[in-house]
Amino acid sequence: MQLSRFIRIQLVIFSALTMVAVVTMAVKYLQVPTLAGWGTYTVRAEFTSTGGLYPTANITYRGTQIGKVEKIDITPSGVQATMKLSSDTPVPADLNADVHSRSAIGEQFIDLVPRNDNEPYLRDGDLIGLDRTSVPQEVGPLIDTVNTSLDALPRDQLQTVVDESYLAFNNAGPTWQRLLDSTHAVVEDAATNLQPITGLIDGAAPLLGAIEASDPAIRQWSGNVKSLTGQLAGSDATVRHLITSGKPALDESTKLFQQLKPTAPILLANLVSLGQVAVTYNASLEQLLVILPLGAAAMDTITYPNRSGNKAGYLSFNLNLNLPEPCTVGFLPASERRSAAAVDSPVRTPESLYCALPQDDQNASRGARNYPCMDKPGKRAPTVDICKSDQTYKPVGTNPWIGDPRPYVDNPLYDQLASTVAGGRPAGAPAVGTASYDPATGSYVGSDGKSYKQADVATNDDPNRKETSWQTMMTPQS
Repeated sequence: MQLSRFIRIQLVIFSALTMVAVVTMAVKYLQVPTLAGWGTYTVRAEFTSTGGLYPTANITYRGTQIGKVEKIDITPSGVQATMKLSSDTPVPADLNADVHSRSAIGEQFIDLVPRNDNEPYLRDGDLIGLDRTSVPQEVGPLIDTVNTSLDALPRDQLQTVVDESYLAFNNAGPTWQRLLDSTHAVVEDAATNLQPITGLIDGAAPLLGAIEASDPAIRQWSGNVKSLTGQLAGSDATVRHLITSGKPALDESTKLFQQLKPTAPILLANLVSLGQVAVTYNASLEQLLVILPLGAAAMDTITYPNRSGNKAGYLSFNLNLNLPEPCTVGFLPASERRSAAAVDSPVRTPESLYCALPQDDQNASRGARNYPCMDKPGKRAPTVDICKSDQTYKPVGTNPWIGDPRPYVDNPLYDQLASTVAGGRPAGAPAVGTASYDPATGSYVGSDGKSYKQADVATNDDPNRKETSWQTMMTPQS
């Protein structure tokens, strides 16, 4: 059969169109060049899990598909996806590979997100590490959790929950809109301050660890709170009465604070300087708080009842005169001293008065000259000015004494039993014995067991006898 020229032309046109369609199908839809490796290169990416990813999944860059997943292999650290990328689109090597889902049915794809647009670009054989990849939260465990939560709801109360939810959210559209708008503003602020928030979350680990370690204490505190709230519930009427009647008391307290408002700031400002002094003398205050209870306990021993058969206070006074000799260096001379009988207030002296002997002198060794300087450990000085300055303490004199300070040395009225050795220490006074006597008769028992009578201490009816008093004790008899 001989075909006409028109039919032959039609067949040629149809054959050309068929060839064009087949080539288009092979290149665009079947992607035969890609399958053959033409115009593509291979890049691998490591993930902790597949995240629902599968072979032939799409790979996008800036929202445009540039390749597909060729295969997925299991590795010791997770999985490794082999990707075929088009050579027509250069992709920066500094990027993140994130697995996302296009829909709820789990159509996953890999999105390549560059960190910058600079070179170098991805090349054949490059590997994207685990630190630059991420996978989405698996939907299966989430559905299981929701299902478990729904199973925990009582079936007979589920309708009540739905009804109450309807009442709670009905006609609340504008309110929820404002809430969402506010939440959006909060999220934007959080995104702006992402680095401080991340640092705060990272730094919360020690705090959370401390809370976990304090679990028994927190449980005990919760139990105490429960007990307290139970007591408050049992005393509901009393608490309500206290709240009702407490308003007048609060009003009076408010008035009091209003009255203190002009002076309270001044008082607090003055307390700042007092606090600075307390900080400076912190060690001394601690020492005072340590020895104060011991001193109070020692004072309590005076009132110890019936100690050693004595019903009186248990206290002994021992008097020493001029031993050691009094310190006169650093004080006013006798001509400038104020009378003890004066009742006017004394004038403040231009200089501080204290025992100004050398610091290693045994006389008044605990005096002001050996006060420790709080600001400079190791330094001792009598005044704050010397403590804060670079100068050192300088003694005024050596406290010269005329004669022996002890009353029984070189005293013709005292029966000296032992003479003083030249260049040595004077002998001590003889031992003194004591005895109880009867004031009415003057009789007493001596240390040898014999009875004696002292006539000049007994009371009698002698009209010439002078009345004894403290003045007669201090004046010599004629």
